[in-house]
Order: sequence, then structure tokens, then C-alpha cells
Amino acid sequence: MRRLYIGLFLLGYGVIGLFAQAYDDYIGAGHNEGIIVTTSSDYNDSKWREVASGDKTINGAGLEGKLMEAARFLAQATLGADESDVAEVARMGIENWINLQIQVTPTDYQALTTEIFDEIKTILLADGTPPEDLPRRPSWAHFRYAWWTAATTHKDLLRQKVTQALSEILVISDDSNLSGFGDGMSSYYNTLSRHAFGNYRDLLIDISLHPAMGFYLSHLNNPKANPEENTHPDQNFAREMMQLFTIGLYELHPDGTRKTDANGDPIPSYSNDDIINFADVYTGLGIGGLLDTTRNLNFGSGIWNADMTIPMTMYEEWHETKEKNLLNGYVLPANQPGIKDIEDAVTHLFNHPNVAPFLAKKLIQNLVKSNPTPQYIARVASVFDDDGTGLRGNLGAVIKAILLDQEARDCAWIDRATQGKLKAPIDRKVQYIKTLDYESPSGKLWMNSWNFKRHTGQFPLSSPSVFNFYLPDYQPIGALSDAGLMAPEFQIYNSITAIGYANEVFSWTYYERLGGNWLSEDYDVYTDLSKLVDKAKNPEVLINFLDLYMLHGQMSERTRSIIKNALLDIVPTLDGLVERIYLGVYLAMISPEYTILK
Repeated sequence: MRRLYIGLFLLGYGVIGLFAQAYDDYIGAGHNEGIIVTTSSDYNDSKWREVASGDKTINGAGLEGKLMEAARFLAQATLGADESDVAEVARMGIENWINLQIQVTPTDYQALTTEIFDEIKTILLADGTPPEDLPRRPSWAHFRYAWWTAATTHKDLLRQKVTQALSEILVISDDSNLSGFGDGMSSYYNTLSRHAFGNYRDLLIDISLHPAMGFYLSHLNNPKANPEENTHPDQNFAREMMQLFTIGLYELHPDGTRKTDANGDPIPSYSNDDIINFADVYTGLGIGGLLDTTRNLNFGSGIWNADMTIPMTMYEEWHETKEKNLLNGYVLPANQPGIKDIEDAVTHLFNHPNVAPFLAKKLIQNLVKSNPTPQYIARVASVFDDDGTGLRGNLGAVIKAILLDQEARDCAWIDRATQGKLKAPIDRKVQYIKTLDYESPSGKLWMNSWNFKRHTGQFPLSSPSVFNFYLPDYQPIGALSDAGLMAPEFQIYNSITAIGYANEVFSWTYYERLGGNWLSEDYDVYTDLSKLVDKAKNPEVLINFLDLYMLHGQMSERTRSIIKNALLDIVPTLDGLVERIYLGVYLAMISPEYTILK
């Protein structure tokens, strides 16, 4: 084996001599096989466990480029990632990590919600709550406890991110009477998670039959027309299935731009007659199971006694059997079974050419950037149309295409004005917890996030309407709208939530309090800042850590200078180190580079 000898003579922090023979590969970043490094001395500051040894000039241990690349990728591909996740991506590469994540066992939100609900009932009984006063089913709070447990401890990181994205497209919300049905909400979230890398057609059929969606968009207990009483099928789900879940309002080119008529006007993708015909399709669906099995299932049964985890069933006598004329001349024949009508109608929408660019843009906006170029949308849409094996609607292939695309990965895009997005508040909090860790007297992560939702305007499955927390084409008034740019997440950024978020961060840092519940303080959750004590001895080290793992290597010199000067003003006593941590983390968390993902 060829051996390369390099002599390094260190003076302070600088290299003043370097002598080496010719080498046919670059050195550094781990290309150190067969290389011996000798130095006059290694630097070892008395405040640190780490040693700045000479071999680090060759073995790449001191280089953070790959780590920063991994951290930025994980900010797109996860709700939040810790140091080990960053190291794993840097080691195995982005594509390999995606492939591995697609195979990770999905979180079972329904089982987790039920487990937590049962555990809390046991706690309440032990505290003296009469059995008759116990809740009969999980609520929104139990689902949130389960959601936080999964988001901060489970390993299906990519699936969780995609599930959250899908939940903001195929919307149901606890800002409705669904709030008392945590079993239905967790079951619905399971449906999104199960299909996150599956086929979009299968997902559309399953959400069409889910009782939580049926209740939320009112096609549960939706009867066929009754001319004698002048009643007609509810059109809510039929309209939103087209407008929000599949084809959108206007005909689209494969790159997501709108088609126009001879007058230059956009062409509507459907009409009111189409809504009426699709509404006929979604008739006859009723509750599929009851909690009290001694009762009989009937069309018209409400959700109070319903098993909200069982798909709706078809009550044929209530289904509209007439011929149905759908989009583009497609006809459903008369007298088909109701479920066949639904499957055929959903498949018809799924095959509409709008679906690929429509969904591609929404997913790109959620994961990577608010303003993808038409070319980016077209590349991803083409994968939806055909994943390379002839299969249409493969979400796993679509997600991979989004995250590996040049507009997501190439560094040249980072400084472009159109690159990036405002990070959703929930992503900011998950990343905070994953970076710094948490502690709780109970060991639980039971945060109801009541104040977080009130202060930031967001929590999964809690949007104010079926139109989500923010519209995909929302434009804040000012420079962005003047430039024709979209910024969806800014729709919930206002004078209340801007201050609310800053106050939330202050609570997480200075009070070290992450969230509470409605049981007792024993189940509250706190920030664990212990890992930062050593780093706070030198502001530069603390800042570098925050830059890498929270700001993904994108901290500007201006932000760095502001934080560093503020930390240097604090004397590094033990109390001073804690104060440095509070202030440094707080300033990093409210910085533009943390809140904006580039």
C-alpha cells in the first residue's frame, strides 16, 4: 500500500508548512487511507473534551459540509431530526436513506391513541374518578398525545412528514364535532400514513369511505333524491373531491400552469352539473359499525355510538341508481352497486390529467419550496403519471422525485429569491425538541398543545376549515405579492401569531416548559438543555451547533454576529452558561434562517 507522509507544523490555529508528494485524489473528507499525519502539537482547550488533532485535517472529521447538506435535507423530509439522523444521512447518502425510510414500519396512531386513552383511564380511576364519569372514547387530546409521542420518538420520519403533508390536502379537522372522536381522527391519520408511499387512487377510495371524512364533509347518511319532498344529495364532498383532492378549479398543463381559452381566460375543470352528478355517486353511505353491538345498524345512524374506525358501508336502498354523467363524457351506467359507482368515479378522477401537476405542486410546497418552477412540477408530475414501471399514482416514487430533484438538492438554488418556504410552526417545534431533547417526570410526551395551537394557529388535524390552515396560492401583501410569489404558511403569520410564536419559544427556553396536559404537573413536558452546557463555554461552539442542527448551516454572518455579541456579554459562570443557552437558543429559534427553510 502506498503511504503518504505529511508534516504539519501548527502555530496557534494556523498551518505554516505543508509538504507532500503528488496524490491522485483530493485529501480531506475521509480520503485518508494509508496517510500518516504528524504535528508539532494538537490543540486541546481546557474547556473541551474534543481535541483538534492533526489527523482531522485529513480524515474529514472536522468538516461539516456533508452534515449541513444532510441537515438541510432532513428539514425538508422530516418534521424534525436529531444528531444521529443527520449523521446517518451523511454516512449513507440521501437516496439510500429515502429507500430505507420507505420500508420502516409505519406508526399505528390508532393503537397508540387507544393505548394512551386506556392508560389515562387507569390513572383517573386510581385518582378516584367514578367509572361512570370516565370518557367512553378518546378525544382530540388523546390523539395529540399520540401524535407527539410518534413525532418525537418513532423512526418512520419520512412517512410522518408525508402523512402530515397529506393531512393538509385531504383535510378533516377537530375544529368540528369530530373533536370528541379521537378514535376516528387517529384512524383517519392511520389511513393517510398507510398510503403515504402507496397509490393515490387507493388513498382516495379509503378516505371517501372513512366515517371521519364522511361526517366532516357530510356524505355520511347522504340519501338519494326524493322528488316528493324536493330533497337532493348533499354536494359538499363531491365538490371538494374535485376542487381540493384531485383536479382543482382549472384545467392544467403538465407543468401546473393553467390552460386558457381563445380569450386568454382559464378553463374551469368542472361545472355545477358535474358536482350534481358526482353528488349522486356518494349517496347511500352509512355507519359501518357500532360501539354498542346490541343495537342494529341503520342508515341515518349518527356518530355518537359509531365505531369510527370501521369504513362506512353502502345501504343500497338509499343509493342513487340512475345513470351518472361525469367529466369529459364519462358515464356510470344505471343500477350499479353503490360501492362500484364510488370506485369507478374515484378512478375516473384519479386518471384525470390535472391530478399529477395539481398534487405535485401541493406536495412540493409542503416539503421543499413555496414557488416551484413549472419545470420542477412537470418532472414530478411525470413520475406520478408513470413511476418508470408503468404505474400511475405511486406516491413513494413521487416523494422520492420531489426530494431528489435539482431544485431541492442543488446548492445553486439556495440563494435564489424564489427558493424556500416559511416553516410551519409545528415543524419548528418538533425540530426544537429533536435537537435539544426533552424530559418529563412521567416519561410521557402528553402535550395537548392547546396554547400552541392558539398562539401559532396550527396543529395537525385542527385546521379551521377544509381549505386547510393556508391556501397553496396565498400571497402576502407587499414584496412577495408584487413579485407574483406564493407563500402559503404566511396566511397564519400575523400580528397575533408572530408574537405568539416568540412567546412560545421564550417558554420553551427560559421556562424550559414544552407543554402540559389536563392531568397533573407530573405529566408536563420540559426542555432538556443539558447537552449544551459544555458548548456554552465558548459562544462560537454553541452557535456552530445551533447553526448545524437547527438552522441547517444557513446562519448568516449578521445573525451569527448578533448572537455571538449577545452571548459574550454574559459571564460564563454556571448560571451564566445557562443564561447563554437560553439566549442563544431563543435568538436562533426566532431568527429568519430558522423560520425560513431555503
